[in-house]
Amino acid sequence: MKLIARAVLIAITACVLLIFYLPLGNDDYTGRWSGGTFGIEGRNSTSLITHVEAGSPAYAAGIRDGDRVAVGAASAGETMEIDFPRAGDRRTFTLVHPDGRQFSVTMTAIPVDHFTAWDRITGFLAIIPATVFLAVAFALVFLRPTVMTWSFYGVAVGYFSTGPSFQYFHSLLSASLFAALSFLLMTVFGNFSVMPLLPFVLRFPDDRPTGFSRTFERFVWVAIVCAFAAYAYNWQQIWTTGRSAEFVAVLDVWLPLLTFALSTYILIGKFKHASAQVRQRFGFLAIGLVVAFLAYAVYFVPGVPFAVKQIVGYAVIAMPVTVAYAVLRHRVIDVNFVLNRAFTYGILSVFVIAVVSVLDWTFSRALSEYHLAVVAELGATIVIGFLLDRINKIIESGVERVFFRHRREAERYLRNAADALPYAIEESAVSEGLVEVPAEALALSAAALYRKTESGRFEGVATSLHTPVAPPGFSANHLLVRMLQAGEER
Repeated sequence: MKLIARAVLIAITACVLLIFYLPLGNDDYTGRWSGGTFGIEGRNSTSLITHVEAGSPAYAAGIRDGDRVAVGAASAGETMEIDFPRAGDRRTFTLVHPDGRQFSVTMTAIPVDHFTAWDRITGFLAIIPATVFLAVAFALVFLRPTVMTWSFYGVAVGYFSTGPSFQYFHSLLSASLFAALSFLLMTVFGNFSVMPLLPFVLRFPDDRPTGFSRTFERFVWVAIVCAFAAYAYNWQQIWTTGRSAEFVAVLDVWLPLLTFALSTYILIGKFKHASAQVRQRFGFLAIGLVVAFLAYAVYFVPGVPFAVKQIVGYAVIAMPVTVAYAVLRHRVIDVNFVLNRAFTYGILSVFVIAVVSVLDWTFSRALSEYHLAVVAELGATIVIGFLLDRINKIIESGVERVFFRHRREAERYLRNAADALPYAIEESAVSEGLVEVPAEALALSAAALYRKTESGRFEGVATSLHTPVAPPGFSANHLLVRMLQAGEER
């Protein structure tokens, strides 16, 4: 089952990368990603035009604030074209004045002005939090595919902005393919993706809901199914009539905000009733998640300026970062990690792909006129190839220092303690070196030492200070003894 889950995960992630990363770095990935404009901005979900730029094609055609795009059988495609034109596109649209009079206009899209290098850079920066989110979620599901980690992954894939994908693919795909893509973008990858937060926090951190959490989770899954149906219905309304469903405010505002409020309440309740030991390991993570929830919720609060949402939204990165930190340093989520090399080569792969992509864009832009792009890019790629081993060592060293420093220090401490055992003159010192020292160094919750007697039975000799109860002994035929003996032979 784990292999099947990983195969499904890789397939889904490949689709996500294509949908959200293919527009990245293209000419049309700007604040108005389409590269062209009719001068109409702020058209809301009811097709109402809230702003027309003075001197734009729309203004020259007589379109004014308060006009509305006429709806019809093919209005979904028409409203896409009025929102996301490419420079030079010439289109005819039917609109309605506030007094009900219809009129038709023909406009030619002009290029988006003031598209600078900074605009392109911010396009890359805007996707960094979502990239970190996806990477952490992918790693968790790959290492331990459970309902909890899959729920976290569902939230991650929904954090990407769907606007660039809508605008990039609308003129590249056929009507049927774009309809399928728009369904995904408005449901699975849209505001609905906030809903999996609830099963995630209910099952966090051990994926075993108990008591009230188990009962409440049943209602959560019913609510998730109903919410998905509502988002699907809203998509159907927009695609066929050009108008959102009557309850669109519930889907776009109140349902996500309620999800964040409930998730925060559940998280605080779990922290409040946790043991002191769990609180110590869980506290910083709870704070990071609550901060991320609040930052994410700002996107759905009506009236908040877009610039404020963008700035505050960067705090959402606290969610994947704190979860990853907790897993690696404190094992809050019980994942069986043999992660060092996989994590290192994952970072290395991302680094190489990112550098080569930047080189491709830079050289194709800056040097294409001089016919040097291919030569320069090839030379830079060769240099990176020679430096890969060095880069790998730097990344591996950094991973060791950041995530595995305590483990390495514990290993060095245990080696020194083992070297000191031959110099012990009392049996109690040997027992302490074999039980208490490893328990303290590795932060073990329990540790015990057993000695094999002449009869073949293993009798208890010592336990660590924090071990409340330990078996007094084991027979030679006990399963644990046989498993350890088999492990020694391997």
